[in-house]
Order: sequence, then structure tokens, then C-alpha cells
Amino acid sequence: MPIPIPNLVLMLLIGIVFGGVAAVVLRGKRSVFVINILLGIIGATVGAFFPVIMGQSLVVDVSTPDYLVRALMGSFMLVLIASLFRSAKPPPINR
Repeated sequence: MPIPIPNLVLMLLIGIVFGGVAAVVLRGKRSVFVINILLGIIGATVGAFFPVIMGQSLVVDVSTPDYLVRALMGSFMLVLIASLFRSAKPPPINR
């Protein structure tokens, strides 16, 4: 049984919202904002489908909100890891 469309949309909204919030908190440029949203969506998808990826389940169990918690954690982890690898350039010194 595939994941129902409303559940899929809710999972993707978690990724979009978390990626957007992370972009605002990290105070990045416009390109970083888009990248954080995409990373949030990818992380939410990977997080929700984690038991399927690991072979523990054949389908995502949508009868409990566990998949939403995994989606939130997946988007958080991916955005956090990506922010650690971004270059931290100091601002230019104006004389």
C-alpha cells in the first residue's frame, strides 16, 4: 500500500517549513534559502522512509504519527549537517 497523498503532502510540508526556518535562523543568502528548503524536503523524505530504506518494513506506517517525527528529524539532521560543511567566510574589512 503506497503512502496516501495527504500524508505525503504533510510530510513534504514539514520539510519545506523546517528548511525555511533553518534558512532564516542561519541568515543565509537567497540561494542558501532555496538549498535549505530542498535539503529539508530531501531529509523529510529520507526520514519518513527510513524503515523502508533499512529493510525493516515494506511500507511507511501512516497509522501512527511516527513517520512525521522521523520526517522532522530527517530534515533537521540533513540541514544541520549541510550547515556544518558550508564555508564560514569572515566579512570583508572596510578601511
